[in-house]
Amino acid sequence: MSVSLSSLKNEYGREWAISDAVGGGWYAVRRVLLPDRCNEGGLSNVRCGRTLEELARNLAEERRFEAPCVADAPLRSSPQRVS
Repeated sequence: MSVSLSSLKNEYGREWAISDAVGGGWYAVRRVLLPDRCNEGGLSNVRCGRTLEELARNLAEERRFEAPCVADAPLRSSPQRVS
């Protein structure tokens, strides 16, 4: 499976900032960091890969496991308007 940077950014770019690493390989950083309780469950705010294919697999794994954590997150209340 061949993965291009543009296809990876199309798939994950809204949630992750993706870039090449200085020492080689690739990394992705969440645009919105997860709460600590999600990190304790094995999720990460940064994922790396030697190749774009490996990074794509790692991001797919994150997405698969983050759904229960994000679903349990408390809803933010909307700001109250003052008249």
